[in-house]
Amino acid sequence: MYRYKKAKGFTLIEVLVAIAVFASLSMAAYQVVFQTQLSNQQSQEKLGRLQQLQATLVYLDSDFRQIAIRRFRNDGQEAGESLIYWQDNLLDSDEKGVLFTRLGWINPQQQFPRGEVTKVGYRIRDHKLERVWWRYPDTPVGQQGIVTPLLDKVEEFDIRFYNGESWLEEWEDNGSLPKAVAVHLTLEDYGKLERIYLTADGQLERINEDTPQ
Repeated sequence: MYRYKKAKGFTLIEVLVAIAVFASLSMAAYQVVFQTQLSNQQSQEKLGRLQQLQATLVYLDSDFRQIAIRRFRNDGQEAGESLIYWQDNLLDSDEKGVLFTRLGWINPQQQFPRGEVTKVGYRIRDHKLERVWWRYPDTPVGQQGIVTPLLDKVEEFDIRFYNGESWLEEWEDNGSLPKAVAVHLTLEDYGKLERIYLTADGQLERINEDTPQ
């Protein structure tokens, strides 16, 4: 007679244990992958936010360091009295907005029908800092500025003016520039940032009150 050897296999308990171990390893591997992906996403967001902030500071540095000693016209009106405007709801800002002219808009060999002075301003809309600029410092009626969104999550935008002795909340000397301008930004994630810019510290020569100088 032939004897058949009893086939050996895994018991139910062994199978369940193997499944449990495999599930545990899979869950651990998933957690590692998930945390890696989450960390990478957060790093990309932080990097993008930092790049956004750096680009904003480049704009601010370039504009405020080159404030021009020049009056300008808005909507075809007569030239205003101030060199720098810092007012509530200026440029349709939710808070205060600032407006001035700046030098340094390159026009090599005067190839374009414009000068090297342009008009720029900054405003807050929906907690976002926006830059508004015009190709010409004296703009006709209805000409809209070009809006560039710069920085979001802005909780506060404030400016102070230095007259050589103290910092002022308003600049009321229409015929001259402050010696320095301090720009304060309070951000949701970075807190309060401050940049101080020295200006040309010049005074307007009042040759003709009816013509921008």
